[in-house]
Amino acid sequence: MRTMQQQLHKWMKVNKMHRPARNQKEPKPKRARKDFSERELRELMGMDRPVYRRGKGGAFRQR
Repeated sequence: MRTMQQQLHKWMKVNKMHRPARNQKEPKPKRARKDFSERELRELMGMDRPVYRRGKGGAFRQR
């Protein structure tokens, strides 16, 4: 006994029916890798900026 998938495959061959071809997506172009210097990375992460926190009484103070 055949499976349903095998029977369907045989029936499609006999009746000349084929599945429609799927649209192939175009591959995305690769981006050029951008290398950052250590200084640029530190700037992006905000490491060299002053840090302010709420102190006693709710006032902002620099840490």
